[in-house]
Amino acid sequence: MTFIFNMAYSNLIKSNQGLRFTWFIKFLALSVFSILIVINTAVAEPYLAVKNYLKCAACHVNPNGGGLRTEFGKIYGQNLLPAKANSYDSAKLARLTQYLSIGADARFNANFQKTEEIEDNTSKSFEVSSAQLYININIPNSGLSFYLDQQMAPGSAINREAIVMYEFEQGDFIKAGKLFLPFGLRIEDDTAFIRQATGMNFDNSDNGVEYGLNHDNTTVNFYVANGTSQSSNNDDSFLYGIRAEHLFSTFRVGGGAVLNDGEQQVKILNLYGGTQWRDITFLAEVDYLILEAANSFNQQDIKQLAALAEINYQWKQGWNLKLTTEYFDPDQDVDEDEQTRYSLIGEYTPLSNVQLRLGARIKQDIPQKSQNNYETVFFQSHFYF
Repeated sequence: MTFIFNMAYSNLIKSNQGLRFTWFIKFLALSVFSILIVINTAVAEPYLAVKNYLKCAACHVNPNGGGLRTEFGKIYGQNLLPAKANSYDSAKLARLTQYLSIGADARFNANFQKTEEIEDNTSKSFEVSSAQLYININIPNSGLSFYLDQQMAPGSAINREAIVMYEFEQGDFIKAGKLFLPFGLRIEDDTAFIRQATGMNFDNSDNGVEYGLNHDNTTVNFYVANGTSQSSNNDDSFLYGIRAEHLFSTFRVGGGAVLNDGEQQVKILNLYGGTQWRDITFLAEVDYLILEAANSFNQQDIKQLAALAEINYQWKQGWNLKLTTEYFDPDQDVDEDEQTRYSLIGEYTPLSNVQLRLGARIKQDIPQKSQNNYETVFFQSHFYF
């Protein structure tokens, strides 16, 4: 049924390419309008933090979210997320000693994809999408910890994060090492436009230092790094960034700015937010990028825009329906070069530590690049603790 909807909707889009951008703007405007209505009337996955009015640090050892789960995060994952809770204590499984805890995530996919203008335009595959091992060494009563995020698959083992962190008594923290830079919504889908265009994704950790101010409902992060995807750097080409987020009574808003002063200077402005209404959670993010011209001879800076709007509907414990619409303009000075992507995903968590996902996705590029268009149906099993 999902695939039939996917094909029908794709044909509708193809029949009227000129309306893609207009449709997206209307959808985004409707999403923002819906958020505003909720705000005024209502007295890593990010939607779970929004749904439960929590900061990422409530469920994850890394204050910016993702990776190893805290004791509360493990309890939530065992008792509140699944349709049926397990009888065993998964927190004990992850806590080896009072000083050492571990965790893991593993995702296995089955994919069916149809691509336009390719002779053999269908492909089927099984893959290990990702497998991570987390280790955290905590020195009690000192505020000092060492955190490791190691990718075990696909391919050879890769270190994603290796952080030494010190947490002050008032909640502020400082960390140094190889880390994921705090930026926008840390959604799980690394192929999203907002993750690919900005380079702020799980494939691009960086060596640097971060300081976090964590007071009440406000968090502010300051960071300096070598520059995304760069293993070394010098004093003349660092990456500088700031992110701020505040939790209001019924919604949250955040934003940030990044300057990557490398061979090609990149500036990024970011705005995101989310809110909850009954069983529905809204998320949205907009990123504006300025890529400096390679040289000043008859060239101009490239301005890009990436956006995502997401709706999650949890009508029953253990079940979630996710709808996302995405937009990417790779050069705002070029007309009709926009790309769009739409996803419909059903998520079922039958018991703690296991999640099953069935989804359909459509990507549409400009007519001149129709070979980049595809329709995908996938099934994913996610195991975690």
